[in-house]
Amino acid sequence: MGPEAVSLNTLLEYVDQLDIEDQQYLQEVIQRRVAEKKRSAIARRATQAKTHLTKSRKGTAQDLLADLNG
Repeated sequence: MGPEAVSLNTLLEYVDQLDIEDQQYLQEVIQRRVAEKKRSAIARRATQAKTHLTKSRKGTAQDLLADLNG
């Protein structure tokens, strides 16, 4: 955490001081941000998987056995 960071407990105390409408708005904002981060992570993993797939070898079971047997 950087020098301007606050502890989670302190943050929760600040949230408790908000009125219910602001708490609900904050909840919605956090949910959207979490969803966006999850989408970004999924997209990143999909890109990695696609890259790995293009590097993989393709063939039949006979091709695999031939490769294994040298």
